[in-house]
Amino acid sequence: MSKKTLMIASEKKADILVQVKGNQPTLLAACEDLARHRTATQCDVQHDKGHGRIETRTVHTFDLPQNWLPDGWQPVVQQVARISRTVERKRHGAGWEKTDETAWWISTDTLSAATFQAAIRGHWSVENQNHHVRDVTLREDHCRVRNKPGVLGRLRSMTLNCLRAGRVHNIAVTLHRNAMNFDRTRNFAFVTRKT
Repeated sequence: MSKKTLMIASEKKADILVQVKGNQPTLLAACEDLARHRTATQCDVQHDKGHGRIETRTVHTFDLPQNWLPDGWQPVVQQVARISRTVERKRHGAGWEKTDETAWWISTDTLSAATFQAAIRGHWSVENQNHHVRDVTLREDHCRVRNKPGVLGRLRSMTLNCLRAGRVHNIAVTLHRNAMNFDRTRNFAFVTRKT
């Protein structure tokens, strides 16, 4: 993430949310200091339970005072948000294991804490349903092709689109079954084309 990205979005009249990570240490420190010196303007808490875990996500939004952020960031950033996530997982024979993590996000627009929460959840939905499947199931990160890798990327996208059009729930299992039986692959492609 860079100031240039936020400036381009601002010029195009688009609003974006960006996570602040360790590769921007000055900006990250300014966000952390903001929470130490200012009170949050809004708070939104959501709980999810399922798959042997209980997750609590808390979003605090902070308005920016004048000249708080490092050079160049202040004109493009309108709001800072702290997202705290607590996950309790049930471990067999060991009871519950609890983990906490905090992430900082910046926005080019002023949002309510609930809207911030929904936007970030939408981002993770894309991450889980697309990027994670591509990385883990289709092993995209392990690919050694360096000459026109975009061609293979498009083939992976077409594969995922065909499987999703066929209303497949578990892509890894379906790929394995189809790899082991050519007739099954041919029938799957025919059924997908008909619907």
